[in-house]
Amino acid sequence: MDIDEALDLVGGYRRWHVAMFITLGISAFMPLAWQGLSGVFIGWEPPHHCYVEQGRQVNQSIPWKMVDGRVQFDKCRKYSRSPEIYNETTSCNGSWTYNSDGYFTAVQQWDLVCEHNYLFDLSQSFQMVASLVADILTSYMIDKFGRKLMHVTSHVIISIVGISIAFSNGYVMFVVLRCIMGILIVGNVSSGLTMCLELFDAKRRTFAGIGLEFQWVALYLSLPLMAYFITDWRTLQIVISVSSIVWILLFWTLPESLIWLTAAGRYDEAEEILGKIARWNGVDVPSEKLRLRRPGESIDARRVSRIHIHRESIFYAISPETINTELANIAVPMNVPVRTLFTDRCMVKHILICSLHWFANNLVYYGLIMSSAALAGNRFLNFLIMGFVELPAIFVALYTTEKFGRRISTVFYHVAAGVPLGIVMFIPEKVGSSGVDLKPLYITLVMVSKFFISASFAIIVLYCKELFPTNLRATSSGLYQILGRIGSICAPFAYYASKTSLHWLPNVVCGLVSICAGIATLWLPETSGRRLPESLSDVYDLYKPPPSAPSPNQPPTTTTAAAARNSAKQDAGRRLSDLSDRSDEVQEDTGV
Repeated sequence: MDIDEALDLVGGYRRWHVAMFITLGISAFMPLAWQGLSGVFIGWEPPHHCYVEQGRQVNQSIPWKMVDGRVQFDKCRKYSRSPEIYNETTSCNGSWTYNSDGYFTAVQQWDLVCEHNYLFDLSQSFQMVASLVADILTSYMIDKFGRKLMHVTSHVIISIVGISIAFSNGYVMFVVLRCIMGILIVGNVSSGLTMCLELFDAKRRTFAGIGLEFQWVALYLSLPLMAYFITDWRTLQIVISVSSIVWILLFWTLPESLIWLTAAGRYDEAEEILGKIARWNGVDVPSEKLRLRRPGESIDARRVSRIHIHRESIFYAISPETINTELANIAVPMNVPVRTLFTDRCMVKHILICSLHWFANNLVYYGLIMSSAALAGNRFLNFLIMGFVELPAIFVALYTTEKFGRRISTVFYHVAAGVPLGIVMFIPEKVGSSGVDLKPLYITLVMVSKFFISASFAIIVLYCKELFPTNLRATSSGLYQILGRIGSICAPFAYYASKTSLHWLPNVVCGLVSICAGIATLWLPETSGRRLPESLSDVYDLYKPPPSAPSPNQPPTTTTAAAARNSAKQDAGRRLSDLSDRSDEVQEDTGV
């Protein structure tokens, strides 16, 4: 049998798969959620003004104005002399007073405010640039050396680098270490999610792939809680880093991906792991049943011709000629060259559209998260609300992908995420003679957009991986996530722009990009309920309608007949392999 059938036989949602699903989900998302998003709190810019010498009054030393009935001091200027005599101002000369409510951030550590207020956002972008460069390298290594080795190794180095960040003695060291962290996060997430996806067969992959998002949300929501109670950024950085040390235990408990092992030709090792999984799941399967079909492998025609299936006292025999005819169509090449991603038109199209998906999702998703601190109200509460809206988004994504498929769902969610962001630019802060505050409407539209982009993200993580053959799945993921990383690079400046007169621009750009990504999805095939492609021909088969029985009142057309023949060819190997595996049982029952 092939690997998908073997996973169906020993897997499902039994205890081993559930345990691995939870373990890999948390292991893959923890560094991304904690290390990747911690900048929202570590880099928070608290209210501040120029330092005022002892003995001088703040309101006489700092320019101020009334905003919504409250005094707002200038952040970057102070009077050079008494304002009653001269109205001249000067810069703060590198000294500020912060009103941070007891919190201490990296912005305060190195005074990244006023003319330097872009530097922390720049460090975020540098981290994303490092992630972009890492995508191809780490993805190739994951395909070359295996998912397990890369996943565990990345956790070890993440803990070391993360703790080192907390002891940075300057801004440059801080930025360099965060760039290294960006590289490690890419390898960790890509290897972990690929392993988790490859745990399940085709019919269970939708729930598993999208269900991972629940673990992402749980880790996402835990970050503001930690940041609320841990007031010093260095302590917070240490706490989120030492957690990776626990995952070193995966090296002894986590088996390698079965799909990767078969793609690498390590069938004996894969069959041994299948046997262990069957025992852990309590599935009683003879070892002969778990033998995997090798590429190009033929079945001994003389042996198969002697197989007799006893059914209602009638013996059926299969002739050697019939077997050889069907076997001619079941040899499937497993290793697809990497250059195929650049030379095959179908692969190039998939790479480009998936790149647009990831660019749009990274730009909108992370742009909204990073700008949450600039929204009205409490920054911890805003961050939590943005996390909570993902829970119903995941449920809705699960339902729609099962009901309408990946393709249509992705189109709808991208467009629905873009429209509210376009509307936002037309909403003033206040309206009417009484000055009705429209900030609640603004925040509501932003949360609606976050809901739909979260649903889209939950789908494309699974959808894009289903568009490529096994041994190119991680490499292709690295390629299309390069453009996605460009979206992540731009996302930190959404927060920076929110502090300027161009606060409306990021929402408009994000909205247009999201809508374009939705429209482009119409050129992709539907993958819902289809087997993970193992070869290039399997990818092309995604564009063909799934095999179905023709209507009894309608003669089959040429296309229908061809599809039926192709389906029969694909099923031939599985049928014959099953017959071969059952031969010993049949001979014992019938005495043949």
